[in-house]
Amino acid sequence: MQIFPTNLDRLDQPVQLSDDSGTTWLLRKKRIDLRVAHRLIKDSAATIVLGECGGTRPRLVPDSERSTLWDKIKIGYKGPGGDWATGRYLAHEFRTDTDRRMLFIEDHC
Repeated sequence: MQIFPTNLDRLDQPVQLSDDSGTTWLLRKKRIDLRVAHRLIKDSAATIVLGECGGTRPRLVPDSERSTLWDKIKIGYKGPGGDWATGRYLAHEFRTDTDRRMLFIEDHC
């Protein structure tokens, strides 16, 4: 999966992400609400990516890790609907040209 030079908030639009299968994803919305992130995690058709190291090192999240990831995000979200002061996760939404959805979660540890 493509590596970013910095976190998504600092990149100029348009931001594209190429995954290992050759699919190109376009960033649609930065800092989505926690409720939207929850819906996407529960949506089995949505792709989930965890951007470790502040979002610069993305990796695909397997279905078996979705619920564990949600447990971490819901108490540590620093975007809308979370706690900016103590949170460490931010979520962004990407889409393909065929409208497939991806939840990209930055981990700012």
